[in-house]
Amino acid sequence: MPDYHPVLIHSKFARSVSLRPARLATYLTGAVGSSFLIAAPQAEAAITSITFGFGSVLNLNSNLVQSETPILSPSESFGKMYVDAGTYFNGANTEEFITLGLDALHNKGSFYFENLVEPNPFYGKAKFLAQGKVVGDTTNGKLGQATFSSPGPGFTITDNQTNKFLGFLTSAGNWGWTKVSWDATTKQLTFHSAYVESVVGSTIAVGDTGVVPEPSRALLALAGLGAAALRRRRKQAA
Repeated sequence: MPDYHPVLIHSKFARSVSLRPARLATYLTGAVGSSFLIAAPQAEAAITSITFGFGSVLNLNSNLVQSETPILSPSESFGKMYVDAGTYFNGANTEEFITLGLDALHNKGSFYFENLVEPNPFYGKAKFLAQGKVVGDTTNGKLGQATFSSPGPGFTITDNQTNKFLGFLTSAGNWGWTKVSWDATTKQLTFHSAYVESVVGSTIAVGDTGVVPEPSRALLALAGLGAAALRRRRKQAA
């Protein structure tokens, strides 16, 4: 990581000026009443939009039998997710399944449950997360299989769900979230969007797309006033 040092600019037409970003930041903090962070460049986690190998829709016609589908965009480096979507004849009855992920012990991509206590630690009806929930806080969550439709008692979601959030962990170890809608009548699950943290192990907040909001005009104006005041002080000290 490069170190920043004060730089002196010498000219026969101007006096030496010391470029000290820290002094400017300190002055602006007092003038504006906010903290300005000036730091050396470093590698940081980046939130990345992804698509799943099965596409944006899962239903009983998907015919994905215990399938490990890759994350296709932007690359397969984020690993795979486990999907089971279709109808099966068990010798006596036709059974319907739409499930996502497996327990963490299988390392095939798992879904995040907040305070999961039933029906068991690894498999259960999908539970949705609130916007802003931090995915990856394993002190308050567990990994497992999220079920939308299953012949098991209490595993099928019987009401329509619109624009709900799920958290997940890819097989490569990237935490992520996805926004989905569930049609309980047709038993179709639609994925509207999905995002992961590019750095393995870094947590992600539900709803965070990595877009940094632009500074408000008021904040920019205050910063400009602080810089102008600093220039006046330098002229008076000259």
